[in-house]
Amino acid sequence: MKVLITNPEMDGFTRYLLAWSRRLIKEMSPRHDFFHLDKSKSTRHRFEGMIRKVSPDLILLNGHGAESYVLGHNNEPLVDFNNVDLLSGKTIHAMSCHSARKLGPVAVAHGAKAYLGYDQPFFASRMDDKISNPLEDTTAALFLDPAFIAQKVLIGGKAPSEAVALAKKEFNRSIVKALTSPIQSDNDQFVGLLLWDRDHLVSIE
Repeated sequence: MKVLITNPEMDGFTRYLLAWSRRLIKEMSPRHDFFHLDKSKSTRHRFEGMIRKVSPDLILLNGHGAESYVLGHNNEPLVDFNNVDLLSGKTIHAMSCHSARKLGPVAVAHGAKAYLGYDQPFFASRMDDKISNPLEDTTAALFLDPAFIAQKVLIGGKAPSEAVALAKKEFNRSIVKALTSPIQSDNDQFVGLLLWDRDHLVSIE
């Protein structure tokens, strides 16, 4: 499978997404071909060119977003209504706020096989002292491990509906972890946000 991944790095949230993406690539290589547009490489020009050049089967968008776009480097829209036709024939997963609400249905109407993402804001709490070592952040892992399960399952060739179902199951495990965590961690305060993320992950086909 050919997989195109975008990872701008503009703030703490996108830095964490980059760390999880790098771990995912390491885990899934060399069984698949990855094309990673990270940091300053995550521009609209490079993104569009890479789609035309390699014709990826799966596109994983990681970054800030809104109902009508997903952003790349320097807050440049990578995908919006003006270039959504490039997603035709592809499966897309967007780790971004809101984009499954409007961009997702438009992408599918323009020929995308499926668009997985969040139809409301995506929340991911984190520990302030782990910004330089995101993968050691056990609080962030409660949110990002379930979210990235969907990407991992898609890379493995499973159906979008199965990817969403398994991600939601992993969110449930995180909720249990938060509820049973040591009182010193205060992770139980994140249960509402985990429920929110779980319930607003959707697949449009």
